[in-house]
Amino acid sequence: MGSDASPRPSKMAIVLTEDSADKLLPFATLASGAVALGMEVHVFASYWGLVAFRVRPTASETHVAPGHGEEGARLEQALKAKNAPSWRRILEMAKSLGELHIYACSQSVDLLGLKKEDLDPLVESVTGVATFVDRTRDASVTYFI
Repeated sequence: MGSDASPRPSKMAIVLTEDSADKLLPFATLASGAVALGMEVHVFASYWGLVAFRVRPTASETHVAPGHGEEGARLEQALKAKNAPSWRRILEMAKSLGELHIYACSQSVDLLGLKKEDLDPLVESVTGVATFVDRTRDASVTYFI
């Protein structure tokens, strides 16, 4: 008896343009969950998403985007109080499990005056959008965060 189940997706593409904890934590959780399921995950960090990957520590570890009022402040406090793993730590764990590829947008690097050395070692390379699209053209799942 054959299975009617369709094949599982094998590749995920994520375009990351956010740098606050309320976006970065779900992004890291999504990426690590996909890696844990055996998917190849490719991330294109652009503009503020790229800023989050700067080597020097930023507020993005626990800072919630403006506009969330008291709930945002409570989330920030909970992240600090519970010593929750940072989004960076979640990505490091995912990378140790399987294929997680993070690329810096070359246009963003140029516009923001950054160099590869300014970025977290999680960032594999600086690449253009055409290269990212070519690498992920067969992705089964795509997210824009």
